[in-house]
Amino acid sequence: MEKIGIVGVGNVLFKDEGIGVYVVKYLEANYKFEPEIDLIDAGTLGFGLMNYLHEYDHIILIDTISVKDKPGSVFRLTPDDLSGIGSYHQTAHEVEVLEMLELTPLTGKMADTVIIGIIPENISVSEIGLTKTLEDIPFKTAVAQVLKELERIGVKYEKVGSKSLPEVVIDFLGSYNGETKKSIWNNSRD
Repeated sequence: MEKIGIVGVGNVLFKDEGIGVYVVKYLEANYKFEPEIDLIDAGTLGFGLMNYLHEYDHIILIDTISVKDKPGSVFRLTPDDLSGIGSYHQTAHEVEVLEMLELTPLTGKMADTVIIGIIPENISVSEIGLTKTLEDIPFKTAVAQVLKELERIGVKYEKVGSKSLPEVVIDFLGSYNGETKKSIWNNSRD
């Protein structure tokens, strides 16, 4: 059986930089997959990413990409596409991701890899949560693109939960754009 992983990359402490991790956590909270797949929060793993690229047959990697385009744009890229984007590597983890995608084939087998790249609006403010620009349509588009990639490789999925993005992130990290579980609960009672 093929080994399939969805890898969310990013720093959740810097607004839109965490979108890759949030997509993984959202899928984990709301979907069931057949056959089972691994949903991996790789954070800013960097060079540790090579292990996943070696161990898996298919990897869907979700990350921000720093290219000149409209914030919230979502792209489907291959490793070759990504290495051709000269201005991509703006953050330390973007540099490491690109290096791993370039080096892994030189060190052995590499997973069939697709990158779902989202252009961030803000990756410099230190706050957990996405900007308004990314949290609705771009987030949903990234999730839909991951599901489409899973279909392409023969994975079936079923939506089994209805947690919103803020609920998922609050369960995971305790807050989302300043909201906490307690403040959301109090607002729902008003």
